[in-house]
This record gives sequence, structure tokens and C-alpha cells, in this order.
Amino acid sequence: MIEDTRISHSQSTLVETDKKTDFGLAGNGFFVLRNPIDASISYTRNGRFGLDENGFLTTTDNCLVLGQPTVEGEFSIDDMNVENLLPIQIPTARDEVQMTELQIQEDGNITAIYGDENYQKISTLALGLFTNPDNLRELGNSRYSATENAGALQLGRPSDTGYANLKSGWLEASNVDITDELTAMIKAQQQFNGAARLLQTNSELLEKLTR
Repeated sequence: MIEDTRISHSQSTLVETDKKTDFGLAGNGFFVLRNPIDASISYTRNGRFGLDENGFLTTTDNCLVLGQPTVEGEFSIDDMNVENLLPIQIPTARDEVQMTELQIQEDGNITAIYGDENYQKISTLALGLFTNPDNLRELGNSRYSATENAGALQLGRPSDTGYANLKSGWLEASNVDITDELTAMIKAQQQFNGAARLLQTNSELLEKLTR
């Protein structure tokens, strides 16, 4: 039986994918997601995102990626809070003009060009921080929900002090080293076998003494 599990939030290597909606985080923080079915909020470092038919930035299972919307066409400088975050929508066309370029900066600002126009400011990606992320509740699929023991949620932008830099076109690989884990498992198996032999020897000695 498994008595306990351990979560590792250590930084892993970033792998280039050349897909602009793949986001890797170099530093601390989690992407903020909303489930469109029950509106629940969750957090992840898995930045494998894509655009749905309506231009919303989503996970592979259709959860919405949240960010801070622009104000009168300009990126907002107001403090972030969960209530004001909105799903990031990047229209593939505006006024029947197709998007010709998409740009995601390391500070989380998202802009797009439609036709020959200038960059249109879309949204700023939000990141969440917890004082004790090891106490987040695992939901599966590399996703977590907040708990009291994880500490208060702090929201910010990529590249803000204490928050990760955002790498568009990159993904964070697993931070589990299979070789190390197999080595540890072999050592544990050997220790178990040694302990079992000791118990067997002890049992045999007691049996001889009590004859």
C-alpha cells in the first residue's frame, strides 16, 4: 500500500516546440485555468495550449486559460485578482481580415496583427503563486486546486518580481528523472529483501531455541 506521495515543483528543462501557443515557465508560478462546465479554478504548469474555433486559448481538455483583459485597447497595469480575470480570446479574424501574426512576450502580453494593420493588444497572461505549493490538491492531468494549507493565492504577470518568465514556443519537460527513480526503486527492493532475510533468520533461531 502507498502510504504517502510527494509533489515536486522543481524547475525542469524547457523543450522547444516552435508552436506559439505552447508556453514554458522559467521560474515560479502556475497558469490559471477555468473549467467552462462548473467555473472551477485550477492551476497548472503544463503550457500545452491551443486555440479553439472561437479563438479562446484552451488546454487539451478545453479548460480556458485566464488573463487580464486590455482596457481601452491598452494593457492593464492594475493589480490582478481572480474575479477580474477573463478567458483569453485571440480572434483569428477581425472585420473579415485574417490574423497574420501572433506574438507572445516574456511578460505575458499577447498581441496580434490582422492584415497590414499595427499590432492589436489582446490580453496579459496571468500567473498564480502560493507560499506552500506542496500542499496544493492534485486533480490529475498536471493540475491542482488551491487549499488553505497552500497559502494565499498571489496573482501577477510573467517577469514580475518573483514570477517566471514566459517562453512562447517552449514546453517544460517532466522534472522526474526516470534513471534516478529506477535506481531508488532498486535500492528500496534490496533493502526490503535484506530486511525479509533478517526476519526469516530471526524466526528460524527462535524456532530452534523453543524446541
